[in-house]
Amino acid sequence: MSSGWVFYGLTLLTFAGVNVIACWALDLQFGTAGLLNFGFILFQAAGAYTVALLTLGAPQAGGYQAYFFGMTLPWPLPWIAAMAVGGALAFVTGIFVMGPRRRDYQAIAMLIVSIMAYTVVSNEPRLLNGTSGLAGIPQLFQSLGLVTYGWVYAGITWALVALVYVLVRRIKGSPWGRLLRASRENRTAAESLGVNVRKESLIIYVIGGMLAALSGAVLVQFLSAWAPNSWQYAETFVYLTAIVVGGTGNTLGIVLGTLLIQTVVVEGVTFFPGFAAPDLVASLQWITISVLVIVFLWWRPRGILPERKRRFEAGKPQTASSAVMDDLDQ
Repeated sequence: MSSGWVFYGLTLLTFAGVNVIACWALDLQFGTAGLLNFGFILFQAAGAYTVALLTLGAPQAGGYQAYFFGMTLPWPLPWIAAMAVGGALAFVTGIFVMGPRRRDYQAIAMLIVSIMAYTVVSNEPRLLNGTSGLAGIPQLFQSLGLVTYGWVYAGITWALVALVYVLVRRIKGSPWGRLLRASRENRTAAESLGVNVRKESLIIYVIGGMLAALSGAVLVQFLSAWAPNSWQYAETFVYLTAIVVGGTGNTLGIVLGTLLIQTVVVEGVTFFPGFAAPDLVASLQWITISVLVIVFLWWRPRGILPERKRRFEAGKPQTASSAVMDDLDQ
């Protein structure tokens, strides 16, 4: 097998890891806490732009790209900073988005914020180089050969996937995770027991924003470029489709849904023969995704691996088999 095909496979592996982290982040908000975040892609973009600004160096007068700020920080500081920016952005937007109790308001409000941010960045070239985006972002381990670099980066990405998995499992399996699910199912009942649903929702919203920004940070330093076309609002619905197909609230189901949607569907269409106009072939991705959403919401709304109901028995210790079942449940 040629080195080009090997690197292509490693690229898909890296993309899959990034998408799994992003889908887990969105599922913490939507699947666990019931928060519809239609502007999720904004937080991934915030992480990507943060890494770009912290690695490109100071902007040069008369250069081919313009941006308002630049530094050169060693890895992994830009990734850590990206998570901080994603969390701060989620906190600021969440303060007013979490105000009204209605979930539909929260979803539309975040969609509007995302569209506004996209419009500002696209039409103000001095901010983040406008529609051209930022390019030449330094890649990690540039001295390595192409295939070796692919193996190293894919390894780092999936090491992060393992760490995020542990975090997500601990959140969902904790008393706080049960509280979030109770708030998702019946907010009024949770509040009647003294739960500050707005506060708890804001916390999980910030955590989801941080993980979304981390996925953007990992992705942009692999691609070495980022532009507004990479984070149009429709991209959020690709992640939502992966969650719906895999199983909302099921941690391993999210992995399955991500691989099916982001890898098989989105990438598989690129191998279709040119039987029609290029625009029509490219649109097959969105047509397929739209059909899958309709099919699953109608016939299997809980996804391929549904979130199973939890039963707790006082005084019963957890066995190894029950721990494995918990992994399948979440």
